[in-house]
Amino acid sequence: MSSSNDFWNPLKFIETLTFFGEVPFVGNIRWLQQMLGVNPSLPAPLAVNMQPSVSVILKAQDSTAAETFQMLLRDRGVAVRSPRSPDDASQLDMASQIVNAQAILWMGVPGDETQLTTYVEALKTTFATEDYSLLDFSSAKTDAMRDCWGAVDDVVMGGVSTSGLNLLPDYGRFSGQVSTANSGGFASVRTRNFDPPFDLAAWQGVRLMWRGDGQRYKVILRNSHNWDSVAYCASVDTKAGQWVVTDIPFSAMKATFRARTQPTAPLLNPSSVCSFQLMLSKFEYDGEKNPHFSPGAFSLDVRSIGVYRKVSLPPLIAIAASPTQTADYTERLTQSELVHQVFEMGDQQNLPDTVVQMLAEKKTG
Repeated sequence: MSSSNDFWNPLKFIETLTFFGEVPFVGNIRWLQQMLGVNPSLPAPLAVNMQPSVSVILKAQDSTAAETFQMLLRDRGVAVRSPRSPDDASQLDMASQIVNAQAILWMGVPGDETQLTTYVEALKTTFATEDYSLLDFSSAKTDAMRDCWGAVDDVVMGGVSTSGLNLLPDYGRFSGQVSTANSGGFASVRTRNFDPPFDLAAWQGVRLMWRGDGQRYKVILRNSHNWDSVAYCASVDTKAGQWVVTDIPFSAMKATFRARTQPTAPLLNPSSVCSFQLMLSKFEYDGEKNPHFSPGAFSLDVRSIGVYRKVSLPPLIAIAASPTQTADYTERLTQSELVHQVFEMGDQQNLPDTVVQMLAEKKTG
C-alpha cells in the first residue's frame, strides 16, 4: 500500500509556480505572478564595489588590560574583536580568526615570548582572506529574506519531497522531508532572480558559514535569469551538528544541466550571478548517486552566504611589557619576516593614538 505522503501534491506545485513564475516543462507564467501581485525578481542588495568591514584582532592574556585597551581603541573609532571568547557558532581556526583583519594586535605579558613565536609560526602558514556577506541570516530583516527564498522540490517533476527555509534568531534553517517516492529524491531552496545580478568578479569564490547533518549538499549559482538554465554546482559534505566555514572557488563549480555535466559550457561568470540555491539530492552528476544521502528528515542551518578572496597577511603590532621584552619581540619578529611593528606599553593613554595613526598610514599607503 502507498502512504498518503507518496501522493503528488498539486498545491505545492502551484505554490512553486506562483513564487518563481516559471518551472521546468511548464514555461513562463509571469502573467500569473502579476495577477497575484508577486514580484518575480529582487533588486541586488549591494553595490558593485563591495568593501569588507575591517577590524583589528586583539590577542591578549591579561583580560583587564585587554578590555581597557580595547575600549580606548573603540573610543577612537577602531573596530576591535578578540578571539579569546568565540561564540558557539565556531571555535575558529587561525584563518577564520583573521578574516577582514586590518592588523593583529599582540598585547604582551612577561614571559610570553615563546607563545608569540608559536603564534607567529602558525600565522606564517595561514592564508589570509577577506570576505563580504551577501545573504546574512544572522542580521537579516525577516520579511526581505523570506521574500527572497522559495522551495524548489521534486514536486516540479511529480515527486513528493517537501522543504522550506525558516528564519530563526541567528540563522536560516533549510529543512524538510526528502523522499525517493515517485522517482523523486531532491529538495531545495532557491532565491528569486536578482536584478541586476551580483557582480562578484573581484572575488574568488563563495563562502558559507553553516551547520549540517552529515549529508552532502549542493551549492548552486546561475548566470541566467532563465529558470531551466545551466547551473553551476559544488557538492559539499557537512559535519553533523558542527558549525563550519566552507570556501568554494568559483573555478571549482561544475557546469550542469538537470544534473548532467556540460563539458562544453562556459565557466561560471562571477560578474553576473543571478541566483543562489541549496539542494539535497540523491543524485550527484551524470547518474551517480550521492554517497552521503539519506531519505527522510534533513536539516541545514545557514548563518551566511558570502564571497571571499585571498589577501596579504595583516601586519602584527606587538606591544611589549618591558624594554627587555621589546628587544626580544623585535628580534623574533624580524626573523619571522612578517610585516610588523613593536611598541612598549608605556603610557596606555597615548599608545592607542600611536596605533590608530599607524593603521591610518597603512590604509592610505
